[in-house]
Amino acid sequence: MGRQFIRKFFSSICVVVFLISFFAFPASSADKPIKWRMANLYPRGVAYGPVYQEFCDAVGRMSGGRLVIDAIFDGEGVNATEVWSAVKSGIVEMGAPYMALHAGEFPAGVVGIGLPGGPSDIGELFALWHEGGWLDIMNKAAEKHGIYCLAEAMQPGTYVLTKKPINNLDDLKGMKIRAPGAYGKMLRQLGATPVVIAFAEVYTSLATGVVDGVDGCNLVDHRDGKFYEVAKYMYPLPLTGAQVSPLIVNLKAYNSLPEDLKEILKTASYYHGFLSAYKSVVWEKEALQEMISKGLKMSPAPSDADKKKWLDAGIAIWPEYEAADATSKQMIEAQRVFMKKMGK
Repeated sequence: MGRQFIRKFFSSICVVVFLISFFAFPASSADKPIKWRMANLYPRGVAYGPVYQEFCDAVGRMSGGRLVIDAIFDGEGVNATEVWSAVKSGIVEMGAPYMALHAGEFPAGVVGIGLPGGPSDIGELFALWHEGGWLDIMNKAAEKHGIYCLAEAMQPGTYVLTKKPINNLDDLKGMKIRAPGAYGKMLRQLGATPVVIAFAEVYTSLATGVVDGVDGCNLVDHRDGKFYEVAKYMYPLPLTGAQVSPLIVNLKAYNSLPEDLKEILKTASYYHGFLSAYKSVVWEKEALQEMISKGLKMSPAPSDADKKKWLDAGIAIWPEYEAADATSKQMIEAQRVFMKKMGK
């Protein structure tokens, strides 16, 4: 992690502490609060839901009650598949979309999630967004949609669970793996057959032999879906080191705010990103240990040759995404430059 990123990290934390202390008083009765709604990708009651509620609460605290944001969970007026369009149209003022659901509206968002073969840890992804220019590139493109990206939130990467151990990557050949999008395209490079199956159908599909493994899920999802009961082997290399979801706002609504509230929104979004990242680290470790205690086993550690083959399979799908649109191409070019700087 570079020195510039570390300085930016601590500067952001200092700003958060200052703003929380400075604005930690109730708004005066003369101030009429600005009320916003934020649609997000999760239904109420799941593990990550409180992280989004905490963002809304933090904005309220830091603004002294001048800006109040109501969290709208999936299915409570705006569905997860509608978050981007709802923010674009102004039905809600802001949102937390899962960009894979909006590939047709904003193809570059899929690249922003994190393609296989990209940076392998959360720190590098934060640096790519800020030192590598991804946030600026995304915002130039999002502006055409009337949307502004505040900052990004990180979640754990995805791992493959299989019914039989993968002793080497040749064992993937012929396997049917539930793996949507870029994950499936990478596994196809390695000889597997990707299958698209809804999360709710994965357990039964594994148990009945419709598929031989599952990906497209972080370890918390694997644990919550109990997939480890019927797919007892985890391959130790992630397809992606982390997944990224931005916080977005309607540009017209954002520009209508006074400058101090804009800065509070930005600062709270960084706080949200760090909160999501460090909770992910804890929840991922807890989920892994729980699954191991209930019978999950690790496939053998990959050889150096298999590590290279795994990485090459991820990078091999980048040209398809580069061809999607100019913004995707620009982001992948920036990623290549960044990874070269990181010695990758």
